[in-house]
Amino acid sequence: MDKNELREIRKKKFALMEQQLKEIHPKEENRLFYHHSSEDRIVLSHALFWTMTLPQNFKSKIRKEKFFLLLRQYQEEMLDAFLQDDDYFSDLLHYCTLMYEIMPTILMSSYLREEKDSRKLAAISVVAAGFGGDMPEDLANILLDDINYNYNKVKCRQIELIIPKLMKMVEGEMKG
Repeated sequence: MDKNELREIRKKKFALMEQQLKEIHPKEENRLFYHHSSEDRIVLSHALFWTMTLPQNFKSKIRKEKFFLLLRQYQEEMLDAFLQDDDYFSDLLHYCTLMYEIMPTILMSSYLREEKDSRKLAAISVVAAGFGGDMPEDLANILLDDINYNYNKVKCRQIELIIPKLMKMVEGEMKG
């Protein structure tokens, strides 16, 4: 299967997912990224989530769940495309956003609902989306400019430095 065939299959699968998401959240303003001021802020939210959710930070089954690993894989591809100004970037960002927005529904409707790591993952998604959209412009620019490569892997070193602060926000979100 060549690249274009794979992209067509992805496009069809994600069209179905988008249709399901619209049934779950018919109003656009109820979606996670609706109030983000720019595409860059959405990218930043994904970078925050991707950096905060290294699989080794989870002890339970969640770290091996396909939807979680697939979202992280797509986010890494999207960040790579973002860095390279790839034409496929906008499609990948769209796919990541769909998966991100449908993830809470998957978490709450599955056998994972009672797991602490599942609640932690849901809280991380809320914090990453909220913080990415609401942080001061100068900090957003610093974090976006810092996304780069290290040994051919996407790295977000400045985000890694603020993870302790973000995880305190996650703990607060989990307490409700």
